[in-house]
Amino acid sequence: MTKQEAIALCMIQPEVAAEIILMVEKLEARIKELEAKCKKDSSNSSKPPSSDNKLSSKKRVQKSSEKKRGGQLGHKGKNLKMVEHPDKVVSLKPKVCHKCQGELENVSSRQIVKRQLFDFPQIDISVIEYQQHKIKCPHCQTVNKEKFPANIKATTQYGENIKAFVAYLNTQHMIPYERVSQIIEDMVSHKVSTGSIYNFLSEGYDKLEEFEEKVKDRLIQEEVLNADETGVRVTSNLNWIHIVTSPNYVHYGIHSKRGREAMDEFNILPNYKGILSHDHWTPYNAYENITHSYCNAHIIRELQFQIDNQNSSWAKEMQTLLKEMNKVVIQAKEENKEALDAEITKNWVKKYDIITQKALKTYPPPKSTNKRGRPKQEKGKNLLDRLIKYKEETLRFLHDFRVPFTNNLAERDLRMIKVKQKVSGTFASFSGGEFFCRIKSFIGTLQKQSLSILDGLKLCYRSEAVGSLGC
Repeated sequence: MTKQEAIALCMIQPEVAAEIILMVEKLEARIKELEAKCKKDSSNSSKPPSSDNKLSSKKRVQKSSEKKRGGQLGHKGKNLKMVEHPDKVVSLKPKVCHKCQGELENVSSRQIVKRQLFDFPQIDISVIEYQQHKIKCPHCQTVNKEKFPANIKATTQYGENIKAFVAYLNTQHMIPYERVSQIIEDMVSHKVSTGSIYNFLSEGYDKLEEFEEKVKDRLIQEEVLNADETGVRVTSNLNWIHIVTSPNYVHYGIHSKRGREAMDEFNILPNYKGILSHDHWTPYNAYENITHSYCNAHIIRELQFQIDNQNSSWAKEMQTLLKEMNKVVIQAKEENKEALDAEITKNWVKKYDIITQKALKTYPPPKSTNKRGRPKQEKGKNLLDRLIKYKEETLRFLHDFRVPFTNNLAERDLRMIKVKQKVSGTFASFSGGEFFCRIKSFIGTLQKQSLSILDGLKLCYRSEAVGSLGC
């Protein structure tokens, strides 16, 4: 249709023309919405890096580091050092002279030069047989026998070392049952069935029940916690792994729901009265017993989207301000300060308010519609409203040095779940997910407290139940 034909249509059939104009406006709004979705990636939204379109996403120029490659100045290097008492000594002492063939057996060494080889010993499976002897007393005719050790309960069974190794490979390194079985067979020429592996993990899950309850109690007593969740597949169904973590303890739990129903069932957040750092997921905010702190890494990414796609000046100013605030807090912590001066804090908050109030003027009131409810706003305005309404939660890191700037602790502890999905795929059963989460909670807590994972797992399988280890 030409311009003249369009003018004629407006004059002859104004109602039809009005409908076309409204349809075009609706389509333009939809196109704008879809383009905005396509422009979102891990740098300007909460989408994971794995979802980025490597071909179409804008390449960001990475600032090259001024540091040289390798160990940095002041870094304490770790290299292979000789030990005082080696496990085996091989003497390379000549028996005859290389030149005249004279005997050297009884000649003392002039100098000994030592070199040490570090390697694994030859790995093989060890079978220990326990023989219970029954002896009849010749005096009173009583039949006597010694009891088997408490952990020997079957005619044939596996020991705690192999069970701990299986749990370590599957839970810490995300290796699926079949490959765990293959690794053991390659190492010691003995095949452990996938059914046995499942039973090992089930046994570890049962023995760590008391430990899990104690970890929950310790988390509830922490001053600051971090929380997050991520989706996982159990067969073909979407489930969720929830994490509550601190620098000392961590709890993983799997549930079919993402929201408060799951959080209530894990029974940590309903009883917690400290500060919780999270990514503004609405169910967390429902806990009025908790003081909330929002992840500024998420906010900075959302601001980046407004900068990239809306050329928003207020978003650029706010992003810069938050980063500068974080630098000031980090510097103060390095100087062993417990808080910023009240006047300095007041000035930073004032700058925050100036940006938000100035930004409000850039958004005209939304167009009224005949639809029920509030008129739809731009994404940038929604973000701005959130920064104004939840200013205290956003800036809590500025007022309280215990509070982290981001929720990276929870995201870091949860990141390996995505690695598991890529390495092992889905959970074959919900119970398998439960085994994984409880054992992962145990391993994660051991790591946070710099305790040996394998030693802890061996103790787990050696004991009837594991209570205080790592707590």
